[in-house]
Amino acid sequence: MRTAEINKALEITISRPRLSKYLVEMSGDLDAALALYEYNMKVSEAFYLPLQSLEICLRNTIFNSMNDRYGADWFHTGKAPINSSAQHEILASYRSLGDSETTDPSAIVAEMKFAFWIGLLGPKYDASLWRQALHKSFPLARGKKRQEIHGRLNLLRRFRNRIAHHEPVYHKDLKTTHAEIIECAGWMCVHTQAWILYHSRVPQLLI
Repeated sequence: MRTAEINKALEITISRPRLSKYLVEMSGDLDAALALYEYNMKVSEAFYLPLQSLEICLRNTIFNSMNDRYGADWFHTGKAPINSSAQHEILASYRSLGDSETTDPSAIVAEMKFAFWIGLLGPKYDASLWRQALHKSFPLARGKKRQEIHGRLNLLRRFRNRIAHHEPVYHKDLKTTHAEIIECAGWMCVHTQAWILYHSRVPQLLI
């Protein structure tokens, strides 16, 4: 339990600027603001599991679809029609892992950022990657268009980044966000979807 002394200490170590949104929400009541901050921490922690699982599912599913269409070495052969920006991201990952084309592709998959994989679903690839390969990554999306899939995943990426940078998320529609994460996983694999939902603690924490 926090005391007045602990509250004043936390006001310094967390910092007044970081607590400012919570203080506004709680009409300047420091104790209530810290309670809201703690709730935000707990919810953010709980979201880590479904978000992490969705990201891993997405990148491996897309990677497999790219392998099927362009070959297992598509990262560095130039067979996949990806733009120079994506090529530079791949090159940077190779360099960070030792700058060798013999690097295990799974290591590159893990090294690439969430934004990279979502970017492959973007509008610039609608007539190439999407139609040639990546629509197959979402066999259970029930006819949803690329725009909707990309848009949903991009919003979840932004939400993930807020959590990663310790930003407030308590004011978001967290119930809907959690449902959207679960739904996205189901577009790729219903078994993974069920597994994520089973292990997620988010529903129990929402107020």
